[in-house]
Amino acid sequence: MYTDYRDKVQFLYVYKTLEHPGVNGFIDPIDLEERLKHVAIAKKQLGSEIPWICDNMDNDVKHAFGGAPNGEYILDPEGEVLNKRYWLNTKALRTDLEKFVGESETTTSVEDVAARFQLLNQPEIASGVVPKTKLPLELMPLNMEAIPNDDFPFYAKLRVESTPGILSGDGVLHLMLELDPIYEVHWNNAAGKVKVKLVGDDKFSFSKEEMEVEIADVEADIDPRQFLVPYEVGDVTGESSFRVKVSYSVCDNAETFCADVEQEYEVFLKVNKDVGNRPGIFLNKLFAHISGWDKNEDGEITLKELPKKDATLIMNNIDYNNNDVIEKDEADRFSKMFNNGNGIGPPDGKSADKEESADTETDDAESDDADSKGKKEEDASDKESAK
Repeated sequence: MYTDYRDKVQFLYVYKTLEHPGVNGFIDPIDLEERLKHVAIAKKQLGSEIPWICDNMDNDVKHAFGGAPNGEYILDPEGEVLNKRYWLNTKALRTDLEKFVGESETTTSVEDVAARFQLLNQPEIASGVVPKTKLPLELMPLNMEAIPNDDFPFYAKLRVESTPGILSGDGVLHLMLELDPIYEVHWNNAAGKVKVKLVGDDKFSFSKEEMEVEIADVEADIDPRQFLVPYEVGDVTGESSFRVKVSYSVCDNAETFCADVEQEYEVFLKVNKDVGNRPGIFLNKLFAHISGWDKNEDGEITLKELPKKDATLIMNNIDYNNNDVIEKDEADRFSKMFNNGNGIGPPDGKSADKEESADTETDDAESDDADSKGKKEEDASDKESAK
């Protein structure tokens, strides 16, 4: 599309909050510097000439465009929205551009473009050594702030989630500490344990306030550290908060340094609507049955073979050459984008040992609402300002 219309249309990518943290190795950044590092990696991965806009940490661009997870917007030179979609549709986009600026003299196919998606380099560090934690089926990310630390960057990022109704009296917290691939480090298990401490006033009662993970079998790994903590709260509001203190030891993958790190976060009892859900049951349900969609077993999947409800969504995500057929290499390529190249998890959200996946069902509900939410977005005035 860009090749065909770049002389008539200015194309821009907008980099915003992650819809599914953890996909392809990306972890939620804590500041603009880290988000800009994500943009630099994305440029390299996509190999595209299209310029990028990086949203600020208040997510002003995302909010101005209605919060679409994979939105598409066409603006005129004055900044007025001519057309928009909640979910990108390349074929419809080409039709729109033909309407607004005329047909292009060429029709470039995916095979004609030199740019190809490249996965992040995977470190030769142990993974899969820490057992998965069986989680509640519904978890929501909470608002939190990383307390500035001049000694070290946040090599590991904390994510705190709660079961619904965090202000209602009791529930379960899920705390996950993940290494951020942009820093290319691993846990230094030989130097000590990963420790987490919860600190709150008398309105908070945690079933356990101090936790740790010790891995004795391997000296280094890159697995996330997870903790489940039942809690009770008293008279609290969305502005009430508690502190999480973490300590860990890491070394860089090039083996040039090691560091003992202590860092702190403030967590608020309010759901963070800007933070996406980790890839979970929604992705497993929607994409994990790729081979089963090939009903006639000819090695290709057509629109007629796909589940009717999600056929367009699936085809738009996996049909890279836009021929309305999903070939095996396209399915393999799509799968490798998830879980640091390890592919989408087993069907039905089950882990390899038949236990529930350590992810959430909230994505499923989000997906079910996508069509209706997108319809509401489409019905908004076509002259809505994007400024």
